[in-house]
This record gives sequence, C-alpha cells and structure tokens, in this order.
Amino acid sequence: MIAKIKSFLRRHVPHSSVRYAYVRTFFSWSKLPPGKLIRLDHQEMTNRTVLLELASQWGPVFKAIAWGELGICVVGIPLGRRLLKDHAADLKPMTIELAPLFPKGFLRQMQGEEHRTYRKALTQAIRPSDLAANIPSLETIATRGLEDYVARQNDHQDSPEAYISTLNTIASGMLVQIVLGAAFGSASFDQIMQGYRKLGPCGLVWNIGDAHREAFEEIRDHLIDQFSRGLASRSMESQPSILGRICSEGLPDATLLGNLIYMVEMGRYDTYSLFRWLTKYASEHPEMLARIAREDPAATPDRTSFAEAFVLETLRTDQSERLMRKAQRDFVFSGYLIPKHATVRVCLWEAHKSPDAFPEPFRFNPERFLTGDPNGDQFAPFGLDHHQCPFAEIAIKTSMIFLRVLARSYTVAPIADGLPVRGLYHWEPASQFGVRLHPQGS
Repeated sequence: MIAKIKSFLRRHVPHSSVRYAYVRTFFSWSKLPPGKLIRLDHQEMTNRTVLLELASQWGPVFKAIAWGELGICVVGIPLGRRLLKDHAADLKPMTIELAPLFPKGFLRQMQGEEHRTYRKALTQAIRPSDLAANIPSLETIATRGLEDYVARQNDHQDSPEAYISTLNTIASGMLVQIVLGAAFGSASFDQIMQGYRKLGPCGLVWNIGDAHREAFEEIRDHLIDQFSRGLASRSMESQPSILGRICSEGLPDATLLGNLIYMVEMGRYDTYSLFRWLTKYASEHPEMLARIAREDPAATPDRTSFAEAFVLETLRTDQSERLMRKAQRDFVFSGYLIPKHATVRVCLWEAHKSPDAFPEPFRFNPERFLTGDPNGDQFAPFGLDHHQCPFAEIAIKTSMIFLRVLARSYTVAPIADGLPVRGLYHWEPASQFGVRLHPQGS
C-alpha cells in the first residue's frame, strides 16, 4: 500500500519535500496544516498581502509551496515565539552558508551553548557610549555621501541606481566605523571599504565563490594586522567600536572575527535598503521631514523623538518581514504535523499589520510610536527573543542619523514611483523610484 502511494506521489507531486510530507501523514496522528499548494514566491511578486489573505482563509498556520519546497507559514508574533522556543532543536535558521570561510559558520545558524557563547561575546562588546562617540563621524559620512550625490546630479540624472549606490556607500561606511573601528578618512577605512566593494559589488551574494572568498580574506587579514599592531602599542584608533572592545581582551578567534565581517556585509544591505524606504517616506511627507529638521537631538530623548518614531514606523510598514527556518525532523506544532525538510516562515510583516495592535495598519503614521509603546507581542522588527538581531539599536540609531542629516540639509522630491517590488531579500520601493535632493535654501 505504501509503495503504491509513493509511486502515485512521484508521478503527480513534483516537490520531494511535499511527497515526503504526505507519506509521513500516514504514520502520524496529526495532519498537515491546511492550505493549497500554491506557489507563494510567485504569488508574492504581484500581491504583497497574499499571506494575510491566506491566513484569513486558512488560519494562522497554513501550507503552500515556497521556492520549490513545502512551505509552512506561521502568522502572529506570540505563535511564532512559541514555535521558536518549543522547537528550537527542530528548526535550523536559513541563511548564507559561511562555514567555508571560517569555523562554525554564522552566528544565526549556531545552536545551544555555542550560540550563547558567541552571542554573549558580541552583545557585551556593543556599548551605547561607543555609538554616541561615533555620531559626529557618522554624520560626516552621511553628509559627504549626500553631497557627492547632489554634486553629480547632472551626470546621473537622479537615476535610482545612483541613489542606491550612494546609500550603499553611506551605510557601508557607517558600519565599517561602528563595527570594525576604521576611522572615516583613514587609509584603513578606505582599504576595508574597497574590500567590501569586492565582496559584494552588486548587493549581498548568497552563493560564495572564489572571488568573494578572496575579498573576505583581504578584509580579515587587514583587520588582524591592524589590531595586532594596536594591541602591541596599546593604542587602537578603533577602541570605540565593537571589534575594538573585543580586541581590548585579545584578538578574537576566527569564528567571531568572521561573523563581525559578515555582519557588516549583511548589515550594509539591510541598512541601505532601510535608508531607501526612509527617503521614500520623506519624499511623501515633507511636513514630517521638516519636523525632524526642527528637532533638537540633544534636548529630545529617543523615546519621544519624532525621528526615532519615523524610523520605527518605517520598520513596521516595510522593512521587517520574516524569520526563515528549515525543519530538521518531523514535529507537531499547534496540532499540525510539520514535516522534515519543510521551509518554515514566521511572518513578521503580516503580524505588524494587525489592526488590533496598529489601527489603520496600512497608513504611515509615526505618531503611533509617540502615543504608545507596542509590546513584544505586537512589534518585533528585529526578530524574536534570543533570535533578535544584536545590531538592532545600531540600525535604529544610524537610521536616525541619516534621516536627520537628510532633513537638515535637503528637501526631497520624488522623480518616479510605483508599487513596491519584491527584491532578492526584501520588499523594496518601486524599481523606478528616484529622488532629486534640493539643498535647503537653494
């Protein structure tokens, strides 16, 4: 009987993980989650709210096809938190495979004691005082980048590609200084930036080849050389940085150093993508940008800052999207069988569109973060619990710095717009979206 079922599935079900799932249901008291086997990755290209529609139809746990595999979607932050807590050993984070570059691979893929050890070493090195000490330099990085964009407007004609390149340079420079400690304008800074341009010249690279390995090794070897000399002399220009803090107790091992290098690589893509969304909303709401320009950062605590509220609302509406896991074994969650090999998606973008947590959830309204502070079951822009991005505060603060420089220096006029598009890793503003920056007073 089982052989006949397997033969039928091989003929009629093209996806191996789906065939496996249906066979496993014969050996389980639990059924697969409800839902039709539609191609989610195709549906999302034309319908950004498709997961909300499917959750409304099937409930908060449902199945579909995602990237050629069985996909299980979980909508709702409390439900997602329970999944990740109760089944941590059953789920493996899906991310870039970095073990070929350094031992033990990426922090987000580590589990158990190994994850706790490296995460603790990283989080202990993140100091608010170091970020505060870097603010003048970070403002200079943003200022110089935007000035260069404006100076070249006759050449690039406000093309989307030119603005994305500018934001990439700004985001990369900020992270190189905050995380790796190379001072803006120094020879070390320029060399590391050149290394990152080689590592990911056109954005984040998922499949690492020889050229990327070579670029990674150049950055790594340069950092080892710089910090080895710094330790010997006890004077490191990079002390107010994450790597500087770690190096104050000795050079990090290859795993921790590799993670820092690749956190900058992944972080600069996420950061310039966020900067682009911030610019889009700034162009749509000039009165909000003017309000940010008038705000005195020194006299305004962050939690009452309109600049921070603007960043948080942008994260809610567009930038925070999902957590992806791969089932390593069969398990039962919320009464449903989650089979081995399934791609499991905790849906954050959809959770942030709950009208119970955020009235008028599709309206851009930073005021909601000034009149109330959503709790962790309503708002999770950087992940859940110990799966949260350790750079969360850095992402918010650098975004505020960029936004304030933009607001104080320019008015922002959109050149073209359209519906958001699904990029390789994020939803993005329309491909044709570009801006013309007009210097204040001109």
